[in-house]
Amino acid sequence: MRYLAPLAALLGLLGCASQPVVGPANPNFADALAPVFQADMPAALARLAAVPGAELDESQRRTRDCMLARFGSATDSATEPGDNTLPAPVSEVLRAYRRYWTTVLMRQATAQQAEAALSNELGALLGGTETDIDARTEAAVPMIESHGLHTLGGATPPLYELMIWREQATRRETITLPSGSFDIQVTMLDGFVSLGWAAWGTCDRSHTGGWTTSDGIMVVAAAWQLDGEDYRVSLLAHEAQHFSDRMRYPQLAAADLEYRAKLTELILAKETQRALLEKFAAEAKRERTLPHPFASYWLIERLRARLRSDHWAAIPGDKIREAAGAEFAAHTAAIDARGRESVQSALPD
Repeated sequence: MRYLAPLAALLGLLGCASQPVVGPANPNFADALAPVFQADMPAALARLAAVPGAELDESQRRTRDCMLARFGSATDSATEPGDNTLPAPVSEVLRAYRRYWTTVLMRQATAQQAEAALSNELGALLGGTETDIDARTEAAVPMIESHGLHTLGGATPPLYELMIWREQATRRETITLPSGSFDIQVTMLDGFVSLGWAAWGTCDRSHTGGWTTSDGIMVVAAAWQLDGEDYRVSLLAHEAQHFSDRMRYPQLAAADLEYRAKLTELILAKETQRALLEKFAAEAKRERTLPHPFASYWLIERLRARLRSDHWAAIPGDKIREAAGAEFAAHTAAIDARGRESVQSALPD
């Protein structure tokens, strides 16, 4: 699959194991959603059912009820209200993706089986001479855009992606990174028809908030408070670090890119620093095929070693910022030593 490096949302493993992810006895809401990003919806549904209702606010209850209705039912959920606003060819392609996402998330088939089914559906809907799934998913993009819409295809591991929106506007912004100021093009996106597979799995609660292209940063505008630190640090600085690193290290692996961007967040964040550490710790998984969880695993391990603690609430923010800066510098030295043009990774397996 082709990695698009968006991801302000968590993205995880497509597993084929028969056993679900084992969660804590009384999981909180974030823990309950975590298996979605490892493509293990049965585990997520079990955790959601175990969360005491008193622990959920109204928004969380709506998400839980939507997810249980969407994935805990035998009915076909691929068609939902609002699809009738789309041109018929676009609507049919979106339904095919939703069926594919549901099949994988619910572990009703292996990744290969679900991808083959999606490829067959796209072949029937799009026609053409393409025969493999990569070519067929790429062919869906110009078809959708021919109807006046914008789209993101490719893959955000572990699933093939489809985001569709109606409006976008571009501007220039100067973003602060640990290495200095960086001027970049920012495109604000709005009027979403599909927010992608993570949003489908969480009833639009968690999804990609932005990504980089060869031109700059694409921003899902409705996902952010545009005057907040979360937007400045976890979206703009995170993605600008990706953009800068791709220019300098064109072959660098997705996990290393995420590792550096997450360290950048911790270096720059003040109000959100502790929440970021807690999020990184919750998503950490030593599995290289999962760029975000794998990067978080090594980030937490190495910060724990530098700080000799993982009681983040007891560690001053400046100490965390200093440790993250030292780790960023160490990783930079390691990849520079391997050769900027050819280095792929400096993280162990």
